[in-house]
Amino acid sequence: MIKLAEKSIMLIDSDGVMNAFDPEQLQAKIARCFVGVGIRESWLAEDIALAVEFALAQSPREEKIFSVSEVNSAVIRILENTGFPDAAVSYRSGNICSRILLAAKVEILEELIHKHLGLAGDHLSAIAANVANVTKKLKIEQASPGLFVELAKHLENEFLNRDDVQTPVARRREKHSPWLISTEEIYVLLDPSERELIDAGIFRLSGISYLFPAIKIVFHIHDFSLFHRLQPPLTEMMLIPHLYTASDALRHWIDVATNLYRENCCNEPLPVYLNVPDMALFARQMLQMNWPEAEKECREMLAPLYTGLTVPLFKLKF
Repeated sequence: MIKLAEKSIMLIDSDGVMNAFDPEQLQAKIARCFVGVGIRESWLAEDIALAVEFALAQSPREEKIFSVSEVNSAVIRILENTGFPDAAVSYRSGNICSRILLAAKVEILEELIHKHLGLAGDHLSAIAANVANVTKKLKIEQASPGLFVELAKHLENEFLNRDDVQTPVARRREKHSPWLISTEEIYVLLDPSERELIDAGIFRLSGISYLFPAIKIVFHIHDFSLFHRLQPPLTEMMLIPHLYTASDALRHWIDVATNLYRENCCNEPLPVYLNVPDMALFARQMLQMNWPEAEKECREMLAPLYTGLTVPLFKLKF
């Protein structure tokens, strides 16, 4: 069962100092690495940070205490496994990591090279065999995935530049969609009243990405209040009936997304991430309360939106 990430996750740095895990700080570090290698899709960094946070929260450790190097190694592993070796190299250069090593065996190299360069068939086998031969001559039995990938790139370029080679056996893969399930696939299966809330900008749905398969929903509670013509100072009794109606819509969206995921991907449960970015504005303008002093009251007021969901929240963010 997916557990709500409310327990504090603690990190120990190299000096033995313990601090609370900060997912936004991690996201910013990952985003800088992406920008440094020319990738500007901000959602990629968010999904990787969420994937790491989810892994930490679901860890069987009784106390959620991890080393900083464990977290950094997890980020690098995700970057390398999802086709971002340049970003992985950039992240590794600026962070302390538990070193990840792979054996220089052909079958391992084939899987790694296929994943990062999209090669296949005889061409893949030839490049992997050449990488294995070079590392054997250099007496390298183990190395980082990044070294093997860069060596494979070099050998592939040499192969393509040979005079006797007219066309490669297999080309690099085309840029593929980052989505396992797109936003549009979910949207078309929703009821008209549910689409109205999305079209009005009150809710924002995201597709299910391959980086962090999850149901991500953004809820603008201030706009939601205005949509229903509610006036400040807002009371709990004024808002709750509308939240229950919105909860029914959320429940249906989650069911739709989950069914699509099961039909097209796998039967694993999807974590649900709910982000309410305008909660502070809502507290000040609609409740006429100070923020963050009003956070506890706001969390309690929002509860009818998510406590009735068929899937428990992994994370609630204000």
